Amino acid sequence: MSTAKKFINDATDVVEEMVQGTLASNPKLCRVAGTHVLARADYKDASQSQVTLISGGGSGHEPAHAGFIGDGMLSAAVLGGVFASPSVSAVLSAITALSGPKGCLLIVKNYTGDRLNFGIAMQKAIAAGIPCEMVIVADDCALPKDKGITGRRGVAGTIFVHKVAGAAAKAGLSVSEVASEAKKAAEMMGSMGVALDTCTLPGSAKNDRLDSGTIEIGLGIHGEPGACQSPMMPSDSLVDKALEAIVEPAANGDGIPYLGVSNCEVAVLVNSLGATSPMELSVLARRTLSTLKSKGAKVSRVMTGAFMTSLDMAGFSVTILKVDDSIKARLDAPTDAPAWGPMYNISAGVPGEIPSPSLPAATSSPQGSGGCVDSLFGRQIKAAAEAVSASEAQLTAWDQVCGDGDCGITMQRGAQQVLKDLPSYSADPKDCMRTLADSVSDSMGGTSGALLEIFFRAAGTALSQGKSASDAFKAGVDAMMFYGGGQAGYRTMLDALLPASEALAQGKSLTEVSAAASAGAEATKTMVAKAGRANWVGQC
Repeated sequence: MSTAKKFINDATDVVEEMVQGTLASNPKLCRVAGTHVLARADYKDASQSQVTLISGGGSGHEPAHAGFIGDGMLSAAVLGGVFASPSVSAVLSAITALSGPKGCLLIVKNYTGDRLNFGIAMQKAIAAGIPCEMVIVADDCALPKDKGITGRRGVAGTIFVHKVAGAAAKAGLSVSEVASEAKKAAEMMGSMGVALDTCTLPGSAKNDRLDSGTIEIGLGIHGEPGACQSPMMPSDSLVDKALEAIVEPAANGDGIPYLGVSNCEVAVLVNSLGATSPMELSVLARRTLSTLKSKGAKVSRVMTGAFMTSLDMAGFSVTILKVDDSIKARLDAPTDAPAWGPMYNISAGVPGEIPSPSLPAATSSPQGSGGCVDSLFGRQIKAAAEAVSASEAQLTAWDQVCGDGDCGITMQRGAQQVLKDLPSYSADPKDCMRTLADSVSDSMGGTSGALLEIFFRAAGTALSQGKSASDAFKAGVDAMMFYGGGQAGYRTMLDALLPASEALAQGKSLTEVSAAASAGAEATKTMVAKAGRANWVGQC
């Protein structure tokens, strides 16, 4: 199998070059010489007044952990190779170089390599006289509680622990007090991940463990197999599966949920595992919040975004943290760590909808009085809309070559809305044009939808001014050119509409007008695009 494409030079250099790029673009960071340890640039001053907080682990989870270095969060992050624990020497270098008189707290995810290497380094630091404690984060809820010490992995909930500990350290607490607050937060949360596809390591071929119709539930952040595989299902069902594992007793086998949330106040983190878009995260957050509410939880804080990823994995995780006043205060405390937040306080609810205003009478479309559907004009509209709807696959195929692939479904949505609204259209052509514009406006969107709406509105206005059908058609085409900027020969729909308009003006029959439009469309095959997305992709 061929190596997966990535924006790297050499897989063996990727962590070092990432560190170099991070330092070059963030003046608030520095590094411990000879290591992949990133730290606050003001670490000397900070370590004199507060506990030094160090976390880390394998690279590939960005923005974790270096993205959470900053005032009010981590002092430093120790970066291992991709998905590989950092060495004992690197961790020890971070502790000895950055710790001050108040000591050091290590925040470690529950992976054997991390526990051992951070643990050995801590023992050496203690032997050298540096006050040092460790908190293990094990928030994963994918496996039964009796799975053993390797069962519950440390995943995205670690970010909440960073924040709580960081705010506690900023407040001047002792290392034991900061550790106590961090442990409390770690024990009050659970996380669950779901992926549509696996991740690909730099320099490796793509893993084909999951086919196009299969998803994985309960997988970790290193691409390791999850608790189970399942056929693809709607996002609402996937969110419900993830939350069930965290809060439902049946998920564990001992009758006790990992995290009981009924009558509890919680903070929620909806996290992208790398390739999940903000659009999808919002869809997932919508279901997460509504489902938790239905289970009796009160969500008072929420964050969505990419916080702890797994390279380019198409997946998400949900973390639920039970909060009290002290934890909320730590979450709300300020930090300049670049990857944190925004965290929104929704305890008082969210604003309601703004009432949709009514258009002024002069610009609003008349209420459809019906009658158009049985007329010749109505039958023509129906035939045209049905033809457009049936052409979705072909239009999509063409647009995937020269555009963004949405033309077919966009045109089909508009056509189906026209068919739905047709019985209400007025038999008066000028009013029918305006309601046609409304149908297009409500359903299509995009450039095509806007241009067609402009055409119908301009044509309707021309008819209301007593102009002929051919003049109204020309007015619509002229408006499309004015607002859209296109001209003849730009390889757009205008190259079909302009010949049709000219044929109408010459008094030709509808058959001849249609033939003129078809000839114009065929002529675009040899044109060089000067508008639209085809203009960006060269000849096609």
